[in-house]
Amino acid sequence: MPSAAVFDPRAFPFVPTLQAAWRNVRAEMLALPPTCFPDAPDALSVATADYDERGWTYCPLVGDAPAAAANRARCPATAAALAAVPGLVNAGFSRFAPGTRLDRHAGELRGVLRCHLPLAVPAGDLGLEVDGVVLRWRQGECLVFDDTVAHTAWNLGDGDRTVLLATFARP
Repeated sequence: MPSAAVFDPRAFPFVPTLQAAWRNVRAEMLALPPTCFPDAPDALSVATADYDERGWTYCPLVGDAPAAAANRARCPATAAALAAVPGLVNAGFSRFAPGTRLDRHAGELRGVLRCHLPLAVPAGDLGLEVDGVVLRWRQGECLVFDDTVAHTAWNLGDGDRTVLLATFARP
């Protein structure tokens, strides 16, 4: 079932630049020290039968987080790829440990879209559900969706799932 909240990545001119850089971006992400990945600012510290956000960590690269500039300086190929994204609002590496399940939520920033560039996708049950549409991450292949529409994500796979997350002004 199609959704107005899920977009064809080919409609965005910056997507080929991100996808062409994914291996270099992944190498930079893997070289970062664990201290660059604190708990995600929106992660809940409790778990229920339906969600467990305690395994969600986030390394800010662009935005108002104090560590963003220092993290970006460690990742020049990533910074160069992100420079191709017009209207970039924020960006970072979003990592889910195995067992992480986000509660259904909707972003608060109006007038933006979100792009995921998958960098590490383990085997198993993991995905992103937006407005009833289940999306699956494939390394190096971008997904674009409207973050203001209710969505959830999970990693019930056998390793960490990491994406380069980029929030940009909706064209």
